[in-house]
Amino acid sequence: MAGPVRRLAGVAVILALVASCGQARAGNALPKGEDASSYVGAKFEQAMAGLQTRLANTHDIASSLDFSFRVDDKWFHNVITTTRAGSPESRAFHNRSLRNPDEVIDGFTPAEGTVEYTYLGAVYRSLAPTPWISTPKAEAGLVQPCAWTGLTVPCKMANAVGAAHDADKRVVRSAKSRTDGRIELTVDVTLGIFLDQRVINLPPSLRTSVGGDLEKSAIPTVIALNNDGSLASFVMNAKLEGGGHRVELLYDFKFTGRASAQDFPRTPDPAQLTVLPDKAAADDFKRRLNEYEN
Repeated sequence: MAGPVRRLAGVAVILALVASCGQARAGNALPKGEDASSYVGAKFEQAMAGLQTRLANTHDIASSLDFSFRVDDKWFHNVITTTRAGSPESRAFHNRSLRNPDEVIDGFTPAEGTVEYTYLGAVYRSLAPTPWISTPKAEAGLVQPCAWTGLTVPCKMANAVGAAHDADKRVVRSAKSRTDGRIELTVDVTLGIFLDQRVINLPPSLRTSVGGDLEKSAIPTVIALNNDGSLASFVMNAKLEGGGHRVELLYDFKFTGRASAQDFPRTPDPAQLTVLPDKAAADDFKRRLNEYEN
């Protein structure tokens, strides 16, 4: 579903590696186990300061998140693509379900003007009389970038890595350089931490059925950096079984290139637009959308 997914922290692991791994030769293994935990952990703490500002200032970029989650016969699979470009900045996201093509939600925040737009796919059309709605722009802009749909899930993935590292520095399993110049760090994040950090919002009854033993299982998480230190990809991938249940998940985030003005949709036709004039109306819409999705 588009809705079961909505803390900011562990992206700092990525930033830490720029400093801590930059001198490795291609193909050489970097410290493993406790050595890697100590080495990366020190850089991790240094990188925390000002993280929100650095993330907010990553401009003119496109990204993609392909994410799926299954518990037994209950599952979803979505793809979110995003675009940020310009100064002042325009932002857009496209969130579509691969299970149901009618589950689509798009967002467009043009640099100019005081409103932003949301497109509702057929599944959500009962929430408004038109396919598009407009709401006032948030006064804070992108001061809290992880509150924006385009970054919420990868921020929570990163937060899960940070929480795992805080709980046990030994979760850093390996760090190595690849022959193409990229650096890869592999971290184990338990399913319990993944759920505690709300990378996915499981209903309480479903989480209870998964059980404590399965939540101790590790999700291998691979963070890859380009040779210039920029993020290449951030992947959490696991197939877990225990207590009579099976959990499968794949969260694959990557930056896909530079973005430009041509990557944004046009301003909606007024005939296709419902205007929500103030914050109260926008908050009511968000509440109804959350209730619908959950």
